[in-house]
Amino acid sequence: MDANGAALIAAGAAVLASVATGLSTALAARIQARASHQAQLAQLNHAKAQDRHLQRRAAYAEFVKSVGVLHAQLADMVAVAGSPTAFNERQQLARADRAVLMSATHVAFLEGPAAVGERVRDLYNSVDRYWAAVGRLHTAACGGDSEDTQDRRQQMISIRNESRRLRDLFVEAARGALEAA
Repeated sequence: MDANGAALIAAGAAVLASVATGLSTALAARIQARASHQAQLAQLNHAKAQDRHLQRRAAYAEFVKSVGVLHAQLADMVAVAGSPTAFNERQQLARADRAVLMSATHVAFLEGPAAVGERVRDLYNSVDRYWAAVGRLHTAACGGDSEDTQDRRQQMISIRNESRRLRDLFVEAARGALEAA
């Protein structure tokens, strides 16, 4: 083999080495880019899940807070049942809180999941029944029939206690949904 043949073989080997290095570099870059992309997607998915969790938690908290505020307003109305002026004043104040509860109910219901949505609906309906029972108590107290007033008071207490029980069930379902997420 002469010098030209050796040079040709050396040049061919250098070209093949360059091609192999280039291919392995390209492959490594592609693998690195894919890994980086997957890491970014994982971070984005984690951030989305965290935001969703916080949004759901805020909706549940606002709903249960609104229930508590309206329960307190209804207790104030019970305290003045039989006094038309005082009752109507308290009722007007409570109507605004009832509207806030309705709005919070819709948001909490939409946040789901279905088990929590069912508890939201049950609790809202129980607060609505409590509202009606307080109104019936006031009407009976204004009517002057102490036996009817006492019956209405017992009915109202029973409905209030059921509403409290349903509030606890909602809280339990909400915690379960938040822990699962």
